[in-house]
Amino acid sequence: MDDLETLKRAHLLLGQYGFDAEQEAVAKAIRIISATARRFGVLADDRRKVTTGSQGERLKALRERVGRTRGQLAEICGVNLATVRAHENGANDIPDEAARAYAQALGVSPAMILYGSD
Repeated sequence: MDDLETLKRAHLLLGQYGFDAEQEAVAKAIRIISATARRFGVLADDRRKVTTGSQGERLKALRERVGRTRGQLAEICGVNLATVRAHENGANDIPDEAARAYAQALGVSPAMILYGSD
């Protein structure tokens, strides 16, 4: 596992256990590292995978990128497994509130999930 993946997992765990200030600090580090890596072309392929497709496809790709199951994401976000499944399968559009919860759990912006861009 590389350092960025370790930070992403730490971000998820900090949020899960209520360390909000620490989680925000790690999220900031992830954003800085990701932006720098994109400038150097290191994350170009990884980023393309999640910017295309439907909201559900992006949600699934982002979830898989951080190594979470649907059940884990549902638990972290406080929603039903069926809700995550429906959102990933495109049965329902993802509401703004759910996009914010997913984004926080996955270390991205809600816009990335909803529109495919930061």
